[in-house]
Amino acid sequence: MVDRKFTITCPLLINNRVTVIKAIRTLTGLGLKEAKDASEKGGRQVYDIHASNFLGCVDPEKAIEEQFRILRSEGVEVGEPAWKIIQDLRELGAKALQMGEDELANEILQLVLAEKLRRAQ
Repeated sequence: MVDRKFTITCPLLINNRVTVIKAIRTLTGLGLKEAKDASEKGGRQVYDIHASNFLGCVDPEKAIEEQFRILRSEGVEVGEPAWKIIQDLRELGAKALQMGEDELANEILQLVLAEKLRRAQ
């Protein structure tokens, strides 16, 4: 399994903080205090998935998705980091250009530029 990053944004009020802390620990390999701090911290946070926690799983991707589902059920926003999405869009735009899909490539480029402008404000 390839190591990858993900983001979380925890709400101020979580019904079952223990469940959220356990899921964060399972995904990241953080200690109890660090995972608790992460569950209480506001704003978007980026973490690496601790791949070794999922080595014994028959389907590691499914196990990771289950942890994401647990977090989402408690109101935690989970997703890919924005830079990864932008990078994927750039690659998709380059492929569209190579295939002669100029209009599609232009639309993708506009999405990337709009995100850059939004972040600059």
